Amino acid sequence: MATIETITLQLIEGASADAFAAANSQVEAEYLTAQPGYNPGTRRTTLDADGTWTISLRWDSSRHADQSMAAFGGADANQQFLSLIDESTMTIGRQVEVPSANDPRLDNARRLYLEGIRDGDARAAVEKYTGDRYTQHSTGVRDGVEGFVEFFEPFIEHNPVRDIEIVRSLVDGRFVFVQAAQSLNNGEARWVTTDLFDTDGNAKIIEHWDVIHELGGTNPGGHNQVDGETEITDLHRTETNKEVVYRLLTEAFCETPTAPMSDFISSETYINHNPDAPDGLDALVEMDRMSRERGETLYYREVHRIIGQGNFVVSLAHQVWNSIDYAAFDIFRLEDGLIVEHWDNVEAITPQAEWVNSGKF
Repeated sequence: MATIETITLQLIEGASADAFAAANSQVEAEYLTAQPGYNPGTRRTTLDADGTWTISLRWDSSRHADQSMAAFGGADANQQFLSLIDESTMTIGRQVEVPSANDPRLDNARRLYLEGIRDGDARAAVEKYTGDRYTQHSTGVRDGVEGFVEFFEPFIEHNPVRDIEIVRSLVDGRFVFVQAAQSLNNGEARWVTTDLFDTDGNAKIIEHWDVIHELGGTNPGGHNQVDGETEITDLHRTETNKEVVYRLLTEAFCETPTAPMSDFISSETYINHNPDAPDGLDALVEMDRMSRERGETLYYREVHRIIGQGNFVVSLAHQVWNSIDYAAFDIFRLEDGLIVEHWDNVEAITPQAEWVNSGKF
C-alpha cells in the first residue's frame, strides 16, 4: 500500500499565512512533482485555529518519502518554505494506506481483464475502464483505446474459448497488480500472465505493464506457476516487507552481490514456484552459484517498481540471465520479515525495432 506522510508545523513569528501558502505551492510545483514515487495531486494543506498547519501527501513507499526528505533542505525551490517555518514545531508521521475491500481501482482492472478479454467486449471495456490516456507497455500493443481494440479483437476472434482466472491481486496506492491463468480453446494454449496497472484520481486505468509466459506443469518441488497461498495478511508490515524485497534484488541479486540471500529468505521455509526450481534456500543458493560459475549469471539490472499489500510484495524489473535481457515480475510472500514463497514470470525483451510503443518499462 501507499505511504501517507503527514507533517504538522507552525510558522515563525511575523510570517504571514499568504506568504507561506505561496511558498507551499512552490514546493508542490517545483520540487515534489519531480520526486520519484510522489503521487501528484495528493498533497493537501489545512490550517487549524491555533495556527498549526497540516500537510499530507501520498508516496509509493516510505523509501521514496525518505529520499525526498533527505534532499528537501538542499533544493532551491524549498528555501522560502523553510525560511517561514519554526522547525522546532515540525512533526512528521507516516501511515500505510489501506485499500477498501471493494477498491474501485482493483475493480476496474479486473473488469478490463474479464469483460474486455474473457467476455470479448474489448471496445466497451477499454472505453469504460481507462482514463484520459492509456499508455501501453505490452510491446505488441499500441497506446490508447484503438491500440487495445486493434490487438484484442483479432485475438478474441482467433480464440473463441477463453477461460481466464485471476489468481492473485493486490492494491498499493494508485497501482493494481493481478496474476491470471489463461486457457485458450479448451487448453490448446495455456498462459500465466502478470499485469500491473497505474490509475488516475478517478480510479481509471492510465498505464499498463505485463509479462506473459507459457503455463506449464509442476516443478521439482511439485508446484506450478500459480498455485499456493493467496490470502493477504499483515497489512501493518507492508512497507517493511517491500524494503526486504527491494534489498534482496538490489543487494543479493545484483550483478556483484553485497549481501547473502539468507538475509532476506527464510532458511526454514522457501516454496519456489519457478518452473525449473526446487524448494529451499540451499537449493536457490546452489543454483545461483552454479550459474555464476558457468558464466550464466542471473541478476537484476534495474528494479522499476515495488508494490505490496501486507505479506505479498511484487516487483517489476529488468533482469539479465546468460546475457539475455528479460522483463520480470516476481511475487513474494513474507512471514516475520523473511521471504517464504516465490512466484515469477519472465519474458525476453524483443528488439526495439519490433515495438509499437515505448517498451516494456
